[in-house]
Amino acid sequence: MKHRLKCLLSLKIALTLGFCTFMSGCGSGYDKGFPSSIWAIGSTVRVSLTLQLGTETGVTGSPLTYWVNGVKGGNAQLGTVDSKGLYTAPAVVPTPDNSVTITSLANAFPEDTPGMVKISVLNPIPIINSVTPSTFSEGTSTITISGSQFIYGAQIFWNGVAVPTTFVSNTELAASISASNPGTYSLLVNNPDPGSANSAVVSEVVGRGKVVLALQTNSGTTVRVTNSVKIGLTVTGTNNPGVTWTVNGTTGGNAQIGTIVANAGGSVTYTAPAVVPTPNNVVQLTAVSVDDPTVSISQNISVYNPIPILNSATPMAFDVGPSTVVVSGSNFINGAQVLMNDAPVPTTFNNGGQLTATVSPSDPGDLDLQVLNPSPGPATSTDLIAQVNGTPPVPLVSPEDASRFLAQATFGATDGDIHHLSKVGYSAWMNEQFNIPATLHEPVVEQALVLNNPPCKVGDVKCNATLFVQNDGDDAYLEGSFWQQAIAGSDQLRQRVKYALTEQMVVSSQDFALAEMPRGMANYYDVLGADAFGNFRQLLEDVTLNPMMGQYLSVMGNDKGDATRDPDENYAREVMQLFTIGLYQLNPDGTQKLGSTEQPIPTYSNLDVMGLAKVFTGFSWNIPGDQSNTAWSNCCAYVGTGFGEDILPMQSFANHHSTEEKDFLGVTIPTQSNPDPVGDLKIALDTLFNHPNLPPFVCKRLIQHLVTSNPSPAYVGRVSAVFQDNGAGVRGDMKAVLTAILLDDEARNAAAASSNPQYGEVREALIRYVEWARAFTAQSRNGAYYLGSTEDPIYGLGEMSLRSPSVFNWFAPGYVPPGTSIAKAGLLAPEMGMTDVSTVVGYLNYMQSAIGAGATTGPDVFSNYATEIGLAGTPDLLLDRINLLLMAGEMDGTLRSQILSAVNSIAIPTGDQDAINAALANRVKMAILLTMASPSFSAQF
Repeated sequence: MKHRLKCLLSLKIALTLGFCTFMSGCGSGYDKGFPSSIWAIGSTVRVSLTLQLGTETGVTGSPLTYWVNGVKGGNAQLGTVDSKGLYTAPAVVPTPDNSVTITSLANAFPEDTPGMVKISVLNPIPIINSVTPSTFSEGTSTITISGSQFIYGAQIFWNGVAVPTTFVSNTELAASISASNPGTYSLLVNNPDPGSANSAVVSEVVGRGKVVLALQTNSGTTVRVTNSVKIGLTVTGTNNPGVTWTVNGTTGGNAQIGTIVANAGGSVTYTAPAVVPTPNNVVQLTAVSVDDPTVSISQNISVYNPIPILNSATPMAFDVGPSTVVVSGSNFINGAQVLMNDAPVPTTFNNGGQLTATVSPSDPGDLDLQVLNPSPGPATSTDLIAQVNGTPPVPLVSPEDASRFLAQATFGATDGDIHHLSKVGYSAWMNEQFNIPATLHEPVVEQALVLNNPPCKVGDVKCNATLFVQNDGDDAYLEGSFWQQAIAGSDQLRQRVKYALTEQMVVSSQDFALAEMPRGMANYYDVLGADAFGNFRQLLEDVTLNPMMGQYLSVMGNDKGDATRDPDENYAREVMQLFTIGLYQLNPDGTQKLGSTEQPIPTYSNLDVMGLAKVFTGFSWNIPGDQSNTAWSNCCAYVGTGFGEDILPMQSFANHHSTEEKDFLGVTIPTQSNPDPVGDLKIALDTLFNHPNLPPFVCKRLIQHLVTSNPSPAYVGRVSAVFQDNGAGVRGDMKAVLTAILLDDEARNAAAASSNPQYGEVREALIRYVEWARAFTAQSRNGAYYLGSTEDPIYGLGEMSLRSPSVFNWFAPGYVPPGTSIAKAGLLAPEMGMTDVSTVVGYLNYMQSAIGAGATTGPDVFSNYATEIGLAGTPDLLLDRINLLLMAGEMDGTLRSQILSAVNSIAIPTGDQDAINAALANRVKMAILLTMASPSFSAQF
């Protein structure tokens, strides 16, 4: 091309020279436009490339001046022309038109007609340098193409098909590509018009994909017989999402182990068998990839016994002494027991709808009958109230007083508990409760963690650490265990007391480190339960050395000070302020001591905190027999099923313990040549335990949690005296203290309490919920008591055990609601610290949902209200029962009239039995909701 252009130019010059010679003197006689004329051999050029313009300068001897779209010499946006007529296209196609007009004028002929040529600027040809990743697996992948000359709008073509492309820069593009099968696939980049152009084709090899299966168990991993649970499944790494499901190795399952079927969208539904599988109630669901059968994933499902339904008993009237009763209903299983006033009696299993039992009532009056299906997934039916003929004896405790006592000492009254307490009296009931073995959270949580996570081999430290101490996704197992024990646990006094202790000796899984250790948190709760009926000195030590408390308040790994750092003071401050002696000196009756200026006297100073902080150095993770620095700082080296650093008390590390003099609360531990962390800890805890503030401080807090927010000084003083000496010279006897709290006249004298305007307390929303569940024998539909988060103030209860926002709990014991009559009266209302418009609405929303739940709909925990529905045709009797169970007979006449009016407004139809049952159930739910929504119920008296 260049050679041809050169020949043409030479010919043109020769002809012109010959013509000029013939004309003799044609230098001033060129045709108009000839000196300024320009031309190009092509009309297009790609961005950033050049195009040489032809001119007559060789003939005329006159250089030219150039303009691009009227701009002399052009510019970066239009392209430029140099003095020799070389046009360089811009880096980007000009807009709005990709063409430019180049004009020229011979400098020696200013009156000449300008020359002109029109050039179209085209997009560049893209160049691929590399593709990341360099290798692909079948399925869907995100790729990055690096190269040059990519423009906005560039498109990646994969195997000849355009795919959605992200323009990152002129040198980078990204896209998501799919390959359903292994093989070689073509890849290129196309730049769009003007001048659409493709890159060179690159061949990419796609290998066999790595199929990844993931399960979603949002509906839980427990199910009662004949019920179903849905499990989600996602399949990645392949375009073939097909899987084969087995139950215990049987494709699709069978009637003995349950069946599994696929749903639209990839999820599956497992339906449990009619009877719990044997010998193990846990079945394993396994999904195997169709595309790669070597890839599978499994999920254990625990199958539980059904919830028994008790419809009738024959007879319903008995004489005192042994009798036979036949109870009828459904969902009874072999091993079910009839309960008489909450106590099991000899029972014969006839069939799934009938049991025969021997009852031996000893006194005339009400006889409460229920059916209990045993583990796995124990569940109790609602009550039937039969009668024992004769004149009932005068009870040791009236039903109303029994219900009131149970509201203080337990998570709420039940029919059976009221009957039993009325018969045996307070002291006998307390002794029974003291002797019931503690129900534990830790084994339940550990078992759930093991069953519902991939198995770990013994000695696989990384796997076991992930399961037990680096697991932030399974705290629901602890929450489920809490609800189950609070609602159905037989050791109710212990349950209520250890809950009160969690609100005083606070740890919280709001702390991320604690959230990763659900088993450790369960162990902490169990420690509080174990010591609830022991001695406070042991409780104080066990709390101090518990690894959950160690992490939460910085005892764990608290090192001795040095020239630039003092020991952490967190626990030293809080153990005094919140756990033992409080901020100000107290009289034995809990009133504050006042100094000469009538001001409270501080219990301790910052110097005491600094001295005590030195005591709490040198304690960390407990790896038995290991005192190395690795053990000091490593939470995750000694952990597995049945053991672990998360559940062992912290151990001492002498080389990390301060040997400096320690001064606190009038005690001095001299400078030591040999560090003695255990000895120093004993001195410190003994000092706190024997401090005169401890009895009134601890006793008042317990009274506030269990009985009343504003106990009289005399009440506090009487209980404090028992704390100091249980009558046998023992200080800190928790059984004696709890007995003193709950049996004191100020706690038990209902008449005095009702006339005392400063008596009582606001019931926590969480406690109100559990009182409902216990009163109406609520059961867990799937057996796991999974309620999800209850902390939401708009749609929940605004709180959850072991989840408080800070060490100060959900509310402070000294809280006074500002601008209220409570404040004007100089009273405390601690629970009002978490009460506002949002939490009130949230509680009502939550309770409406809970009360309205049924066997197949709504939250997991529900009641069928069988006994109450039997009374709903006579609203007065229904209100009597609700009043006794929830309000200890304290419902005032105005509230009762309002609820009766609302209940009577629900008419009972005739004819259609389903409609009749629905109306009766709605009456019950209305009556319960209005009762629980009332301010009278919110206040415990």
